[in-house]
Amino acid sequence: MDLFDMIAPAPPGVGARCARKRLPRSRCDYCVTRCPTGALTLHNHDVILAPDRCTGCGICLFVCPADALEYLSPLMRRHRDGMLLGPFTLPVATEELMLWHTHYAIRAVAVDLTRNPHWLRPLAELNLWLQKRGEPGWQCVAVSPETSEARRRLLRPEGIRARVPHTASARRAAGAFSTMYRITLDATRCLLCGACGRVCASGAIRFSEPSATLDSSRCNGCGDCAAVCPVEAVEIAASETVPPVCMALYPACCERCGEPWRAWRPGEKHCPVCRRHGFNMRGG
Repeated sequence: MDLFDMIAPAPPGVGARCARKRLPRSRCDYCVTRCPTGALTLHNHDVILAPDRCTGCGICLFVCPADALEYLSPLMRRHRDGMLLGPFTLPVATEELMLWHTHYAIRAVAVDLTRNPHWLRPLAELNLWLQKRGEPGWQCVAVSPETSEARRRLLRPEGIRARVPHTASARRAAGAFSTMYRITLDATRCLLCGACGRVCASGAIRFSEPSATLDSSRCNGCGDCAAVCPVEAVEIAASETVPPVCMALYPACCERCGEPWRAWRPGEKHCPVCRRHGFNMRGG
């Protein structure tokens, strides 16, 4: 027996990329709320995966904004001539179906919804997403004992076996998000420290010399920006996509500490640190 055959595969788990491991104030719980078996739970702020309850459906892979799930792969499915042929026994994420649509040009699915009712809602959500994009929805080909021989030949399990990419970058490139988000920034509270922009992996929040840009179309709702904001000036909420918002920044120099900074309004005389503490914190 080969030595590698004797080594058991590593059990699935939640890796160090998880927002709750990286950011003490993170409230990300997408994998927990979407897991159909309760294999993913919250314990003392951390996300815990119980391998004995995991069925391998892969939904968590398609909703985690940080690619934190380890030793899990999307299901291998079969397709042919633009039709998804299965398997259908496990629940599926709408986001996965979106990726089948964009990567493999799938436009129909051969599923018996009376036997697999857990596919009904994801298919409905997929077609709503396609309707918003101005595209026709997927056709559902019914499967029944009375199906003709020609139809049975069409629905035979043979077909191309494949997986779709599940990484956050692949989902972002395909726009495969079942929920859209809107970023708001409270300029009356913001210290312009730039922490939210530095932690945003999708580039939804960007600071440049003349302005700050909030691009909600690039937001995946991870909430990292809100988790690192020291004054809770950033808020992420489910909403319709809005055009990018550019907020002007102005160069300023503090009269108390002498430090330069970027201000929300022209003519600002005191930096956020000195305003909050009322005396010269920097010793200038």
